[in-house]
Amino acid sequence: MYDKTDIRAAVESGAISDEAAKRFEAFLKARNDPDRMLDPENLRFLSNFNDVFLTIGIAILMVGLGFLSAISAINLLGLPALTDGGAASPYEMIWRIKLAVVLAPIPVIVGAWLLAEYFCGRRRLLLPSMALSGTIVYASGILAVGLASFLIPDPDLTRGDDFNAWQTLAGVSYAGFAAAAFAAGAIFMRFRLPFSLFLLAGAIAGLFYTAVAQLAGIGQVGSGLAMLTVGVATLVAAVAFDMRDPTRSTRTSDHAFWLHLAAAPQIIFGVRGLVLGSGFAPAGMADATVMLVVLIAFALLSLALNRRALIVSGLVTFGAALWVLVNELGGGGVNPVMMTALIIGGAIVLLGGGWRTARRALLKVMPQQGTMGRIFPPEPA
Repeated sequence: MYDKTDIRAAVESGAISDEAAKRFEAFLKARNDPDRMLDPENLRFLSNFNDVFLTIGIAILMVGLGFLSAISAINLLGLPALTDGGAASPYEMIWRIKLAVVLAPIPVIVGAWLLAEYFCGRRRLLLPSMALSGTIVYASGILAVGLASFLIPDPDLTRGDDFNAWQTLAGVSYAGFAAAAFAAGAIFMRFRLPFSLFLLAGAIAGLFYTAVAQLAGIGQVGSGLAMLTVGVATLVAAVAFDMRDPTRSTRTSDHAFWLHLAAAPQIIFGVRGLVLGSGFAPAGMADATVMLVVLIAFALLSLALNRRALIVSGLVTFGAALWVLVNELGGGGVNPVMMTALIIGGAIVLLGGGWRTARRALLKVMPQQGTMGRIFPPEPA
């Protein structure tokens, strides 16, 4: 069975023309299941089980390379000898540890990038490319943390009050998230890998949360407003990609998918934090009712945008709010769990089976042309 990713890949490689691709899509739509072929979230993370096998090998290889690099850096800097009674001062020990943190990630970054040139740049294997991009971004963050530690004055080991732990943590966090964002951006520019936008969004969110924690306190990060701000900004970026591809037929749609996936949990936890005072606080009857109404509205937005990823991200919070209501209205014991599972499971099955029908009904009250028509694309008949 062919799907739209196969057809788009053939167009991008020059194997068939765009006009021929459109005619082929129309033929498949008439012959096969249109839900499968035209689905904007029909992303192919692997072409066969060899991708899984290869990704497992890459993960093991990167872990082994990371340990080898770290042990080599430690031995090169003579840290074992110093810990066994060497004559080095504590400040020299700290300096050598910082240098080891800088040196250890470099072989991992180089090795992962070289593998990405082949598996992502040439063969376009998505699952292995995702593993390699995650490795590059993580190792780049560690490297930046090591470099930033050299800019932070060493603590006065004779006076603990000279050492500001929070200031130090903020400094290295800025460096780590900034380097991770730079690495994710470089991967996107080089390979146009959609998953790298998810990593980029996460790194930028980390920078913002670090600034909020430093300026307003760590409690403000989970209070709701900070998460909601980042989530909405990420959602706007995702919608901007979607507007460039209203038919959801090019790689731009995949770019938007990963940004939607990054935005949704932050929006949900942000709203939950504003309602409950904390994104992780338990909900009472009134709070659960408010959350349920908000989540239903969020589900309608997901339906209008044609993005199931937004609904999936809110399932846990939706289930928690619904459980509170069922428990208050129907008594304790196992019944609330049973009823919550039945309601949520049944709703997902009905919505999944009738997604396109539900979208057509919802879009009847929305403009079909102009900007709104690009944000909320019409459902083909």
